[in-house]
Amino acid sequence: MHQPVSAKQWRDRSNSLGYIQGGTEAQVDLLRQVLLQLPCDGTDALEWLTPEGKRVSVRCEDLCRRVLSPASLAERSDGGQWQPSTYSQQWLENKDNSFLAAHLHAHVKYFGELLLAIGDQTKHADLLEVATETYGLNWTSLSPVRDRTGWLRSLGMIELWGQRVVRTELGDALLEILPLCPPESARGEEEAAGPDGGEEGQPALFGDSLELEQVDLRNRRALIGYIPRGNASNSRDGDSTLTATAALRRLVTLLGDGTGLEEFGEQCGSEFGISKSSFTSTMHALRHMGLVEQTSFNHFAPSEDARRLVDKGNERLLAVYLHSRYQFFGEILRHLGKPATTSALVAVAKEMYGCTQASNGEVRLRLGFLQDAGLAERVDWQRFRVTAAGRSFAKHLTLQLPVETEPQETDPAGPQRATPSPVPEAVIAQLRQHGTVGTDSRDFEEAVARAFAFLGFHAEHFGGSGRTDVLGIAQLATKDRYRIIVDAKSSGSGQVAESSVKFDALRDHKRKHKADHVVVVGPEFAPRLKNWAAENEVVLLRIEDLVSLLDRHSRNPMPLTELRDALSRIDTFSDDLAERYQALERRSLLMRRIIDLAFQEAVDEDPIDDGYISVENIIYALRKEFTPRPSRQEVDELIAFLSSPVVAALETAKGRHKLIDSPRNLALRLAGLGSTIATG
Repeated sequence: MHQPVSAKQWRDRSNSLGYIQGGTEAQVDLLRQVLLQLPCDGTDALEWLTPEGKRVSVRCEDLCRRVLSPASLAERSDGGQWQPSTYSQQWLENKDNSFLAAHLHAHVKYFGELLLAIGDQTKHADLLEVATETYGLNWTSLSPVRDRTGWLRSLGMIELWGQRVVRTELGDALLEILPLCPPESARGEEEAAGPDGGEEGQPALFGDSLELEQVDLRNRRALIGYIPRGNASNSRDGDSTLTATAALRRLVTLLGDGTGLEEFGEQCGSEFGISKSSFTSTMHALRHMGLVEQTSFNHFAPSEDARRLVDKGNERLLAVYLHSRYQFFGEILRHLGKPATTSALVAVAKEMYGCTQASNGEVRLRLGFLQDAGLAERVDWQRFRVTAAGRSFAKHLTLQLPVETEPQETDPAGPQRATPSPVPEAVIAQLRQHGTVGTDSRDFEEAVARAFAFLGFHAEHFGGSGRTDVLGIAQLATKDRYRIIVDAKSSGSGQVAESSVKFDALRDHKRKHKADHVVVVGPEFAPRLKNWAAENEVVLLRIEDLVSLLDRHSRNPMPLTELRDALSRIDTFSDDLAERYQALERRSLLMRRIIDLAFQEAVDEDPIDDGYISVENIIYALRKEFTPRPSRQEVDELIAFLSSPVVAALETAKGRHKLIDSPRNLALRLAGLGSTIATG
């Protein structure tokens, strides 16, 4: 067996492992057929035969960029053609499947780690549970697990015995030499230390030191502006040709020792494919960033520190520099302890730091610089988290303090409406902080009220002797309207005792407030309480289950009518809730993939179809990615939504559909609609 390559750090490995059409157990043979046809131009067609003798043809660009490139199986040559990577070429020569398996492990998350997770009675569902619970991967279906087991079966590392996944002797031998990622490191919980025992995250400070006062931090610029990323930037920023830092490096290199504005504009147009107006925006960004300065009339050159800041290896130095100039830069690291979306971070920037001009694009650009510096990492296509180095790094920065909100005078005896927050992070922190103290019952009650306000209820906090802690009203049409009362039970021992829950009192509160449902929130519950709660039609909700509910609701909000149905199922409340959120998450992922497919069809040079794609082709593409396979009704409903005049994403003609706007504009339109509704 050949010695495996050194594995990349977990954050740098690909989240996805592509599938070559033609059969799960034939992936290795199909890969060999494909690689032997390279190098070739992206517009050329690649063809191969499946084990059944069926001929498959796919555009080279599509297969290499989406399937082979993420796992470093193919790469672009200097001439722009797709060619086998160095390791792929070696594998073609040595024909050693263990060599290929080690390479995939080095570049793809949860590959060798999946091998390790296989026990005596392991099924695919067990492997998914390890992926999500142990390694922190945000997977909601078995598809990514089956992609990996398919490759491992094809490589001879595992076998499928009925429903059981079994490791072979070849898999055992491979496992002995693979450098596996510890789960705590994958979850970003491992503290980093430098070679001298110091903290790796400590920034190399710009100049003598970085001593910023709060007034300086509040007066930093709000917007970084437009940084071009390259001609192939036709998807999210993580898939762009250049990273944020690499783009700055290229811009400074193009400028050389100085050049005229018109010449620099032509170079940028050729290099990045940007228009004159975009070039003007780029120049504004570079000048405000302090990387470019004017040396004479219409003549510009890099600033004194520009090259030092953008040099390879100085990514953290650049991060310090940008933190000193732009709002909500280093502060982002403070809010990535738990994975967060860009939308959630935008809300934090506006609500906690007064950054009213914050946008998804600006936050994504900041995250790009932090990723380049190894301070933050992408967990999945939507969420980011801080790395161990990022936590250490943030300790050495002077961070802006959250904006103090003016205290409001309230009647302590009367009900207080819990103001719904657009981000659950603060509420989650309060639930965990006060739920296990035992002495801060009022703080815990208020946190619970905020949590249910976030879920969409008109939530009022009462508390005190003889009164319910929280009353939640679903403000809907008369026939759909309902009320819940919530009892918040903090416990210093971490478990709510049997004597702490008074079911007679809960019945009185339910009758007094004309409530339809009763919920008790606490850290854990004594075993016998669970049976008693079911008998008394009371839902017991653990803090961590409520935290999970808030997190999932922030990305895929559940209608209050569906939450009412779940509350009606006392015995199976948690399971029923999980199934409903899985369905919502599946719908979001399906919609995203439909947009991806329509986008790919739109940018393909195909005069016959003219950018249109049929429902049948969409379903055929989706059936490989989703379990269970999406139905025609599911796809039709999402296409109808995307084709509506309000969303205006797709155009329909003769039963086929075409993308009529950029995915970015679609995201902005939907976000704008949501913002208007929330503030209206």
